[in-house]
Amino acid sequence: MIEAALNSESLTWEEITLQRNDFLIQAGQVEKFIYFIKEGAIRAFILTEEEDLTIRFGYKGSIMTALPSYFTAEPTEHFLQAIRKTVVLKTTKTAFEEYIQQDIILLKSYNQLLKDLVASFLEREIDLLTQSPSLRIERLLKRSPQVFQEIPQKYIASYLRMTPETLSRLLKS
Repeated sequence: MIEAALNSESLTWEEITLQRNDFLIQAGQVEKFIYFIKEGAIRAFILTEEEDLTIRFGYKGSIMTALPSYFTAEPTEHFLQAIRKTVVLKTTKTAFEEYIQQDIILLKSYNQLLKDLVASFLEREIDLLTQSPSLRIERLLKRSPQVFQEIPQKYIASYLRMTPETLSRLLKS
């Protein structure tokens, strides 16, 4: 579905180059776009009083958006930030949804994408609630083996809810 959307003449994509630490969206804004990552990496995170908590990564070939805001049109709590120089294609939510509504196959593919996303969120939630740190690492490697090549360890540690020192120690053992 994404390949078709990227190559469709009926859907306009704008290319944006982000430098390290640039934001696609910040907390308090309403998400109006969907992004396809051509190169680089993005992290989705929220801020607490104590720290920022990474909740998702996107890298080459991924779709990113501040999902709750995308669906509800309410201000987001998320930040989407480039981890390094990143090139994304963006299109409006309205244009993208009109595009997928025009073909039942596209709509089915989009629905499958959403199902897969919900399943991955639930897997991660279960990991964080029930698994030991070493099992969280194993499960992340199984789900996304490229994450350790694409993402700095400090963000992976945040994603796994452990200190960078703990992650480093567990990776060495």
